[in-house]
Amino acid sequence: MFIKPEKVTKIQKRNTFDKLFQDSTPTYDFYLMLILSAVIVASGLLVDNAVVVIGGMLVAPLLSPILSFAMGMVVGDIKLMKRSSEVIFQSMIVVILISIIASFFMLDKNLTQEILDRTKPSLAFFLIALFSGVAGAYSLVRPNLSEKLSGVAISVSLIPPLATVGIGFSFLDGKIIAGSLELFLLNLLGIILAAIIVFAFFRFYEVKDVIEKKIKAEERVIEAEEKQKTKEKIEILEKQVKEATKILKEKKKKIR
Repeated sequence: MFIKPEKVTKIQKRNTFDKLFQDSTPTYDFYLMLILSAVIVASGLLVDNAVVVIGGMLVAPLLSPILSFAMGMVVGDIKLMKRSSEVIFQSMIVVILISIIASFFMLDKNLTQEILDRTKPSLAFFLIALFSGVAGAYSLVRPNLSEKLSGVAISVSLIPPLATVGIGFSFLDGKIIAGSLELFLLNLLGIILAAIIVFAFFRFYEVKDVIEKKIKAEERVIEAEEKQKTKEKIEILEKQVKEATKILKEKKKKIR
């Protein structure tokens, strides 16, 4: 007997996007968990300990902005895609830099098997990323499966290849850098393609108006914060000018 998936209501779709939007927002907590994940994973790779690597993958928040990018493609929202791609790129830079720094603190640096395993991209890795992407997107859509996302984070293997890129830079080894970066991009492509299929299947384009409102609301908040910062800078500058003017007047009086 063929079992049909339960229908996802418009309210559930809104809630799914709200959670995804929140989890992919580049907050202090987001980058803190990313840095901790990078340190743990890089250390695990360098000491050749798979358990430590897995532990670091568990706390990595990188899956959320990738799924958010896929959501943007499904609903055709360029602003959401741009927002997500910026977070992904910034996250890549952070993980690579932290991994470079972490590798310099390791006294016995060797090219371990854990490192070498992340420099050999293949079709198998792409298929794993593809099915992991399906699991991740589907778990997001189904709130009762949200606890499964940690397992998806392990299987999808996003942070280890990036950490290996950083380690490759510390070793000045072009082959390690190229191989691990290729593996990350392969995983990234697999997850995005899978998530697009899942989000399109559940017709998330039906809540495009909600997504656009959310993006615009965030833009207004950012714009208001920038205006406030500009206002504060102007006030500080005006205060400095007044103080400088006062000092000049006092000096002129003394000269007379």
